[in-house]
Amino acid sequence: MNAVRSNDHSSLTWNEFLKYRTYRRGFQVASMGISGLVGLVIGWEYISSVNIDPTQMIFGFDPLLAMGAGLFVFTGFCSLLGPLLGNFFFNLLVLRSKRIPFRLKEDLFLQHVKKNRVDPSYQSFANPVPDYYGEKITSLHGYRRWLRNCAAYRKKRDEFLKT
Repeated sequence: MNAVRSNDHSSLTWNEFLKYRTYRRGFQVASMGISGLVGLVIGWEYISSVNIDPTQMIFGFDPLLAMGAGLFVFTGFCSLLGPLLGNFFFNLLVLRSKRIPFRLKEDLFLQHVKKNRVDPSYQSFANPVPDYYGEKITSLHGYRRWLRNCAAYRKKRDEFLKT
């Protein structure tokens, strides 16, 4: 099984993988904005078509305030669905045949991040944790920089604990 796995993800280099991760994040952010706008439009259409009686309270609140809060919540919920849609469209349009190698590389990458990240229990305002989930890593150079930042964090933490 390991030989098959190594052959599957060898067709995708680390630079390509990190480039695809950046594209996927762009798809997720763009679809989050679009789905939030769609949610806003749908919610506005609903609110504008409902007859509001100003003398009747909704959940003990002014009807306009309750409808505005409902619009806000619905827009937020729709924007939270955006990354799911972005991931779906990214897999459909960009990855195509490289879906399996991408997933295998991503599992391997996340194992590396999990192994090398620092313990956040000692963080402070003066010494924040460097990118705990590795979300800002977009190249091999960025990964090496992240490793150096983690090593510097550990060194600062160890020096602080010695004193």
